[in-house]
Amino acid sequence: MYYATIISPVADVRSEPRFESERESQLIFGESVKITGYYNDYAGVICNDGVHGFIKKTQLGEYKVKRYKTSRHLMLKKIKMPFSAYIDDDDISNYNIPEDSIEPVNKKREPFEMAMDFLTVPYLWGGTSSFGFDCSGFTQRLFRYNNIEIPRNSEQQREFSAMVNGLDEARPNDLVFFKGHVGLYIGDMKIVHANGHYGGVTVTDLSDGSEYSRYLISIMLKIGRIKANVRV
Repeated sequence: MYYATIISPVADVRSEPRFESERESQLIFGESVKITGYYNDYAGVICNDGVHGFIKKTQLGEYKVKRYKTSRHLMLKKIKMPFSAYIDDDDISNYNIPEDSIEPVNKKREPFEMAMDFLTVPYLWGGTSSFGFDCSGFTQRLFRYNNIEIPRNSEQQREFSAMVNGLDEARPNDLVFFKGHVGLYIGDMKIVHANGHYGGVTVTDLSDGSEYSRYLISIMLKIGRIKANVRV
């Protein structure tokens, strides 16, 4: 096995080496992946979070260590660059990436503050990018920006996180787990989450008494806390 780097804005990780198969996850520009073999137009891969799947060979390039990351979603002339894409000096020059949209890879920002920049980003099953998120892809991307790697799906994230004794003790950046769903706690009984109910990233006040909030509370399973400097 060896490593390769994603060279397209976003690359679907498919369950089988064909376009019609399920999207298991996504990787974005500059992320690295292990190659396990080749299957016609696809490469078998193992992602850094342990997800196995297949990516189109045309979306893979030579492995490179990246020094920077994009701090926001960019609509450039040559490319649409997602939030948290990993880039180097050549990428900055080739795509004319503005300096105020670049941060060192070790730069950290509060996930609950970053999350508010993605309100209305569409919901996308298997999505992990600012083109479209699913619930756990959204939380994973926010923590990954801070060099904290958490598992890919909500059930794994729930098992991975430390228990918090209820919403009364929840702090911003805690994860609120529901049956088949996860949101990021932002304080005052509110979560921000990528959800199919509204078709995108939204804020939900769990104390507002709405039918949706009551439903979420009825299927709540756990409040989880992610410790800094943890890896999958």
